[in-house]
Formats: sequence, C-alpha cells, structure tokens
Amino acid sequence: MGDSIADEAIGQACTLLTAALHCRRQSAELKKCLAASGSAGCAHAQQAFATCSHEHASEVISSLVSVASAHCKAEVAAFAACKRGGSRACEEEDLAALRCASLQVLRSATSALRLRALLSQSALESESYPR
Repeated sequence: MGDSIADEAIGQACTLLTAALHCRRQSAELKKCLAASGSAGCAHAQQAFATCSHEHASEVISSLVSVASAHCKAEVAAFAACKRGGSRACEEEDLAALRCASLQVLRSATSALRLRALLSQSALESESYPR
C-alpha cells in the first residue's frame, strides 16, 4: 500500500475513533449542520469538533496502539525489535503498526458495535506496545 493511502487510512481511523468514542456530540452537531446548510454555515460546529479532536488525540492514538497490539503482531514485533536495537527512531516500524491498526478499525467501521467490540477485545488482549 502506498504511503499516502496508508497515511490517509490513519487519518480516517483517527477521525472515526474520535467521532465514535470521544466527540459524539460535536460530531452529531457538525453532521446536522452540514446536512442543513453545507460547510459555509458550520464554522462553529467545525471548530467545536476540531477542539474536541485535539483534546482527545492521545486517547485516539492509545486506542490505535491497543488495536495494533492485539491485531498487528508482526508490525508490533518489528517495532519492538527496532526499539531494542536503540540505534534509530523506528518511525517506519511505528507507522506500519499504526497503519495496520487503522485498517483494522476501518474494516470494523461497518458497525459501531463491531468497532466497540474490536476496541474492547484489543484492550483485553493487548500486549504492552513499547514506547
């Protein structure tokens, strides 16, 4: 998968997790506004969602890390091995694990219940994702 497509998947998964788990009210208000008046009249709702998203960014990343730990074993193992080597930042391995987790989230997005189940299962099965 190309980097731009994979990075788009991370962004989409983050937006989905934010809207579904942390900023439901702001997301609903933004969707309602966009449906009623288009983007021109929704600056306040867009700002409210952006502010909420920023406030919960670390929780969203933690959710992706939990999904990666439970469902992206090879990518997490490669990241852990890189971190043990200690000679570099391991950004590519970290992004690979986040991309894998993002794809898992997006695949599960067909149902909010499936998404919640994925996150719950991930939290239970999660191995410690090295930081």
